[in-house]
Amino acid sequence: MSQRPASHETFRGVVFPWHCDVMGHFSVQHQMPLLDGAIYHLLGLLGPLVAEQDGHRVGWADVRHEITYQKEMKAGDLLVCESSIVAVGNSSIRHRTVLARLPEREPCTILDGVTVRFDLDERKSVPLAGSARERATALLATAT
Repeated sequence: MSQRPASHETFRGVVFPWHCDVMGHFSVQHQMPLLDGAIYHLLGLLGPLVAEQDGHRVGWADVRHEITYQKEMKAGDLLVCESSIVAVGNSSIRHRTVLARLPEREPCTILDGVTVRFDLDERKSVPLAGSARERATALLATAT
C-alpha cells in the first residue's frame, strides 16, 4: 500500500445564487478566492505566513496554478476544500487543493500549484528552511 499526502480541510461553504454566472453554474471568478484562501490555510500549517529567516522577511509567492474543472456546481451546493502538500523542493512546495461537493465529497475543481518561499524585500525566492521545511516534510510524509 503506497503513501499519499494527508489532506487538510481548508475551506467549507455554500454556493449562493450570486456566485453563479448567466448559465447558472458556480463562476470561476468566485471559485478562485476560495482556492486562494485554502492555499493560505495550508501554508499556515507550516508556520507564520510572514516570518524572519536569516535576517530577512520571508513569505510566500504562488508561481504556478493548473486548474481542472471536473463537475459543475450550482446554487445551493455545499462545498469543502481539502489541501495537501505533494512535494517539497529546495525553495518551494507543490500542493493540491480539491474543491468538492458535499455530502459525497465529489471532486468538482482541482488546483495543482507551486508556491515558493519568498524574500519580501529582495523579491526573490529563498530556500525553504527551519521549522517551515520540517513541517512541510512531516505533512508530506503522513499517510491517509
